[in-house]
Amino acid sequence: MQKPPGSGRKAGTPNKRTKSIEEKLEAMGCDPIEAMARLAMDENESSTLRFAALKELAQYVAPKRKAVEVSSAQEPFVIVISPEDATL
Repeated sequence: MQKPPGSGRKAGTPNKRTKSIEEKLEAMGCDPIEAMARLAMDENESSTLRFAALKELAQYVAPKRKAVEVSSAQEPFVIVISPEDATL
């Protein structure tokens, strides 16, 4: 069964759950992005916690790249290293 055109939420409109969470956070005066930024910049916090906060925040300014598949119609090549060339 298809929905009639124009039914449902318009793109970008938050659903009821998202709207409810936004309203609760606003009533509490809580800004999660600001809180993460403060944690990330706090040198008294562990580097692990600071890194996790920075990693999360980075998604808002530098979106994750999709994986790129590389293929070739040519035969695979082999690199041979002689024992004389190998150094450990």
